[in-house]
Amino acid sequence: MAASLVTAPALAEPTGPEPGTDIIFELGVGGRMAPQYPGADSYMLSPTPIVKLRFLVLPVLGKVSDYREDAGLAIYPTAKFVGERDEAELTGLKKVDWAIELGGGVRYKGDWVEAFAEVRRGFNGHHGVVGEVGVDALARPSDRLLVKFGPRLTFADSEYMSTYFGVTSSEAVASGGKFSAFKAESGIQDVGVQLQLEYEATQDVMLYADAGYRRLLGDAADSPIVKRSGSANQFTAGIGVTYRFSFNVDGK
Repeated sequence: MAASLVTAPALAEPTGPEPGTDIIFELGVGGRMAPQYPGADSYMLSPTPIVKLRFLVLPVLGKVSDYREDAGLAIYPTAKFVGERDEAELTGLKKVDWAIELGGGVRYKGDWVEAFAEVRRGFNGHHGVVGEVGVDALARPSDRLLVKFGPRLTFADSEYMSTYFGVTSSEAVASGGKFSAFKAESGIQDVGVQLQLEYEATQDVMLYADAGYRRLLGDAADSPIVKRSGSANQFTAGIGVTYRFSFNVDGK
């Protein structure tokens, strides 16, 4: 299962930070339903830690902010956790350990639209490079509620694609012919849409919900792993709650 740990700042805060504040972030927990591994047709519900950067003052570079009055370009860190692949139905295929993907993103935020691009590198289970781009239309039915909806596109290099969608000759033999040898090349992994809801319950407590659909494309969809034991249709859904923390670095 893949779950975002650090994400782009959101927009639901109705007011800016207190004067002198240097860092504002949220910590919380949620639950997420997602495929057991990339390309799977089985799902699992797992707890998910949530870390969201809301406001950060950077010497020389300026600030990263999610507040409405701070529209424009911003950079931010991003991370993603991918669970291990060790399913009995994948007899003959090597086990893929859990992986953590670390990287960064750039985002443009306007009053009614938000666009972003992220790039991450994997560690442990895979060592490939994964990227994602998206554009969201923004709606605010009230000062406390933000609705975001838009398309997504994910791409990956050959290292990532071969890890989750490729089948080596030795694996094909070990599978007893269930999976034919397949070389997965770099390219677009999937395309889809994402719906997100963000509700400010109190000044410091935020509630989150999201649902998404992705359709595997290219070598990801053509992989014998997906065709024989998985699905090209990938769904996700999650809910979460966070608490906001504010700090002044110099302590004044």
